[in-house]
Amino acid sequence: MLKTRNYVSLAVSIAALLAIFLMDLPIPMQAKIVLAITMFTGVMWITEALPLHITGLLTAFLLVAFASFTAEQVFHPFFDPIIVLLLGGFVLAVAMQKHGLDEFIALRFLNNLGNNPKFVLLGVMSITAFMSFWITNTASTLIMLPIVISILKKNGLKALKSNYGKAMILGVAFAATIGGVGTIIGSTPNAIAVKFLADQSITITFLDWMMFGLPLVIILIPITWFTLIHVFKPEIKHLHVKKFTKSITKNQKIVLGVFATTVVLWLTTAVHGVTASVISVVPIILLYLFGMLRGNDFSKIRWSALILFGSGLSLGVAIHNSGLDVIIASNMTKLVYGQPLIIVLFAVALIGIILTMIASNTAAAALFVPIIMPFAMAFGIPLLPLTIFAAMIVSFDFIVPIGTPPNIIAYSSGFVKMRDMIKSGTILSIIACVVLVGLFFLW
Repeated sequence: MLKTRNYVSLAVSIAALLAIFLMDLPIPMQAKIVLAITMFTGVMWITEALPLHITGLLTAFLLVAFASFTAEQVFHPFFDPIIVLLLGGFVLAVAMQKHGLDEFIALRFLNNLGNNPKFVLLGVMSITAFMSFWITNTASTLIMLPIVISILKKNGLKALKSNYGKAMILGVAFAATIGGVGTIIGSTPNAIAVKFLADQSITITFLDWMMFGLPLVIILIPITWFTLIHVFKPEIKHLHVKKFTKSITKNQKIVLGVFATTVVLWLTTAVHGVTASVISVVPIILLYLFGMLRGNDFSKIRWSALILFGSGLSLGVAIHNSGLDVIIASNMTKLVYGQPLIIVLFAVALIGIILTMIASNTAAAALFVPIIMPFAMAFGIPLLPLTIFAAMIVSFDFIVPIGTPPNIIAYSSGFVKMRDMIKSGTILSIIACVVLVGLFFLW
């Protein structure tokens, strides 16, 4: 049953749709209808009147029913090759979680961090970021947070009262988000960018993306760590971390072997010529052949995330095919016309972060990336770096819980208040913008 708040949100969304449709706008009718549907979808995603993926399916229906798109045009993106790439990543994550390989790796690394609270925090953040390369940043946060909370409690550090506790909890969330930009599968906005670049005949391999994302991760993790230990100065000088002594099991070795094989194949796409999407089918087949997964394990995949992702791609295609992206981009261009490139980039960054503050980073990317492409052309900015810039910036809202799933998980832990996230997150969002703008010029 929908709650009263959901009905109000639904009514507001419909009102936004009708208001746009009834306005006398100097744009083609199809673009006008797509704009109305986009506004409806945006309000629905922001308010979460319905589950995000259900709103995505409703959007697809509206595009077919009212915007003169065929079912093939609208539903084709729901199983785009990039969806297959994410599917392979999700299946690997399910196998790692089922056999405890993810937790084993995390705890093994923790053994080597020592007892200095500051360096334990840096180690935890590095582990979390690395895990977010290969499994979603949501999954890496869910794995690391219980481990971190256990360490905090065993050292007598209480929720909301411990500065070090706040630094550790936020460190995990922020590191997961930062690590997520390191690979195509780390965060869904990355895959959205790769998909839309592919539509422009620009191919980005797994290794190509890492060449953009890895330097950003390497720069931002120590900066984030330094910021957290100064905003939340640790009140302890020695941290007790229990040693993990269990040996790796046979099943964990098999899953690790499949994982390593997949990563090597992803990284060597340029050598063997097989695309990352096709390679993503390999771990699915191997994990079932070796008996590491059973039939019912397939239902544990985050299908709702794939549906949401597919609907975002579908909406993006509609925005592009209707010409709405060019119309919006031309109006954005007027706002910053004649300004230096650095001002233009900061304006793009500001819009991206604001979008993510009111919607999930996936939804923000689905709305933002299609618009960026004609914007780049209007300014004569190279399309490849600006698209990647836009996809990354929507992951860098560290300010409010709704921005990214890791933020929500950290906030729900009970160890931090909203003002704690705002205090450190505002600083880090600004720093992330500056770093990303600086890297753009190197790209």
